[in-house]
Amino acid sequence: MAITNFVAPENIAYKGKEANEIMSKPVYESDLYGYGITYRPGVKGKEQLIVGEVSDLFQTYTCAFSPNGEVNLSEQWIEPFTMKINLQECYDKYWPSFMAEETRRAYVGETNIPRTFFQWFFDDMLVKEMKKEYEEIFWNGDKTKSGILALGDGVVKKITESPKSQKITGATLTVDNILDQITAVAAKADINVDDADYKIYINKGQMKVLKTALGNEKIFNNYVWNNFTKEGEKVYAYGFEVVPCRIAKDTILLAPNKNLILGYDLESDQTAFQILDLSQVTGDNEFRVIAMCNMAVGVVYPELMVISKPQA
Repeated sequence: MAITNFVAPENIAYKGKEANEIMSKPVYESDLYGYGITYRPGVKGKEQLIVGEVSDLFQTYTCAFSPNGEVNLSEQWIEPFTMKINLQECYDKYWPSFMAEETRRAYVGETNIPRTFFQWFFDDMLVKEMKKEYEEIFWNGDKTKSGILALGDGVVKKITESPKSQKITGATLTVDNILDQITAVAAKADINVDDADYKIYINKGQMKVLKTALGNEKIFNNYVWNNFTKEGEKVYAYGFEVVPCRIAKDTILLAPNKNLILGYDLESDQTAFQILDLSQVTGDNEFRVIAMCNMAVGVVYPELMVISKPQA
């Protein structure tokens, strides 16, 4: 008896083993609160900074009292700009994948978001990306640009536009020139105060370029090893700690870290978000992610800062 109810091999298409996880680019944890800059919580609107200087205290001795010396107070203002996240996703995006097995009709008060996506996005990627973008705006924000950087002016823009800051036309940083570029910044600094509060900020990715350049130098090269030192994972140039951060590539900034100001309302706002399941509100098979925070960037005494970057 002939068997007729079979599937011909040529009609079976093996597509490979299905995925069971979500892969993504690694996002390193930002540490904006580890740079030693000045943080001002509770900033809800335009806020005044009082800047003070004291000078010319000593004078030639005489018996009579003769007033001398200067105490100067001036004001500076920081003004926050507000940012938000409005993300909307449709549940049916997950149906063609293994995550379809994790979706179900949600009960009141629950969401229908697949467990794998929830863990990948909400428990890991979302907060990391919020921190990353927040720091990028702090350093590189520029209202003349596009995308997230257009939300407000950041540290680099404010220092570059200040007529008082010291500027160097830099270059694309390479293994061959990065030591000379950092040397030029350090040599330009006119520091007559405690330099312990000064740091050199460079792009995190280009920290590897610096370490490679140092690794290529011979140990007997006194120029390098007298001026560049390494303590554990930290690198120092001319006594200044070189700090990797999210500042734009090819930018080198020497600044007293306490004179860089970050104002905000609540620190927790920078990573706080809400999930709205529209299927239980409007009947739409979607969910939304919403968040809101603010940022105020200030630079005090830009004349104490040196910035190097390629000509635009």
